Amino acid sequence: MKCRVLGTLAWRVDARGRRRALENTSVAYGTTLSPREREALVHAAYRNLVANLVDLSRVPTLSDDTLRSLVTLDDETLNRLESALGAGRGIILLTPHLGNWELLTAYLAVRGVKVHYVGRRPYDDRLDEIFKAVRSSHGAEWVSRGGAFEQLMDLLNRGEVAIMLIDQDTRRVRGTFVDFFGTPTWTATGPAVLARRTGALLQPGALVWSEKERYRLIIDEPVERIVTGSDEFDDWETTRRVSAALESLVRRFPDQWTWFHRRWRTRPPVDWISPSPPTADAPAITVDSSAERQVTE
Repeated sequence: MKCRVLGTLAWRVDARGRRRALENTSVAYGTTLSPREREALVHAAYRNLVANLVDLSRVPTLSDDTLRSLVTLDDETLNRLESALGAGRGIILLTPHLGNWELLTAYLAVRGVKVHYVGRRPYDDRLDEIFKAVRSSHGAEWVSRGGAFEQLMDLLNRGEVAIMLIDQDTRRVRGTFVDFFGTPTWTATGPAVLARRTGALLQPGALVWSEKERYRLIIDEPVERIVTGSDEFDDWETTRRVSAALESLVRRFPDQWTWFHRRWRTRPPVDWISPSPPTADAPAITVDSSAERQVTE
């Protein structure tokens, strides 16, 4: 109840963030949602974010058993998680800023997963200390995004898990334009490049808030990579598929995504065109991420 009140207060006070979130829902949904429906969606997003932040502040003090009890897994999710971990390869766990993405790291750690959270260092030193405590609690490790590529290559080659969030407009990282909610959107290509160079699985997932169950782990099917012989095209196409997988998660739980970020801030140049495969008649090879099975499309 307190979280709902605080979330409503934040929604009312944060005029700038509320306005930006409403603009973003307009970009994403167009006229399929009425202004009143978009306002209700943003209001709910504020309430859920506050609830997640309150739980997040408790993470470093929770026992492993208590943390495990906060999350439920259905049989399908458990099977997908065990299948991915049992493949003996690195896993790039792709999660949007949806639900409680920080708690996800700690939860996997208490399940015995060697997990690393990849994120930037906050500008505020006080926030830096808070996030360090959360991201490194329960045996997880934090990898600072700046200059981390070789470190990520090493841990993925060791068969470990890297949690990466690429659903925000981060112009400081290498990226490309792919559709997100039907609009060309600047998106980091790091996961695609890492998967191509290490053979790591690209595994979408999220830890979503559920009032009945508290939190629920979602693990979707792995993203299949494309192999044509052109790294530029392959990385673009894989990133496009990754973006589609993240969009699917947001569409299922729209009131748990951070609509307050300027996701569509960077626009493609007027002369920008997406990369093309090497030759029009060359067969594309899809790599089945779950078993390294290659098939000609």
